[in-house]
Amino acid sequence: MAANHADAPLLIFDLDGTLYRTESSFVRTMRQIYADHGIAHPGDAAVLAMVGETFDTFLDWLVAQGVRGSRAALQEEIGRVELDAIRRYGEFYDGVPETLGELTRLGCVLTLCTNGDRRYVDAVLARGGILGLFSELSTLEPGGGSKSERVGCLVEEFRPRLSVVVGDRYHDVAAAAENGCRMVGAAYGYARDGELASADALIASFPELLAVVARFRDEAAPQSSAN
Repeated sequence: MAANHADAPLLIFDLDGTLYRTESSFVRTMRQIYADHGIAHPGDAAVLAMVGETFDTFLDWLVAQGVRGSRAALQEEIGRVELDAIRRYGEFYDGVPETLGELTRLGCVLTLCTNGDRRYVDAVLARGGILGLFSELSTLEPGGGSKSERVGCLVEEFRPRLSVVVGDRYHDVAAAAENGCRMVGAAYGYARDGELASADALIASFPELLAVVARFRDEAAPQSSAN
């Protein structure tokens, strides 16, 4: 597989806040969860600030606010409500399906590396009709590695000349830096101030990625020697 993909740029996408407009389903989900548990809702902004964290970290945050129940029961409850909200209300950022399709046409290999689990990822990508565009999905399952470790596995598998992480949170920045990838920060996502400061490029809308990838590709192209 390595030889087949060496000349194809490897694009490693985050999901929430990069491809998927997470608030379109997650805000509704968490309003319902807080109401069902009789706990004061901390506000949509506080909930959305947790987007991109691992689910274990999110559960710690919920439990600290007094949301009761076993972690397994809470995970199942939130998952059930969220999957229904995705199917009914889920939205992608403008231009995501079209841009991903064009990147594929241009010969890029599309992969996904997210802190969501496979059930969530499948539901989101199916909602957008884009599941078939990805060569590999790296999701966070019990006992799985960090995002940096999983990005490293993708780079090792495909061994591209150019690998690019596209994401909106500090996990993505760290994963790119630790694996020798270029980093594109999705400035429209859920990053806090300064989180994307070390990115190689920032995009204010998803379709801007086409020009950035073209530039990176030119920079990574082998230089012909003059005779």
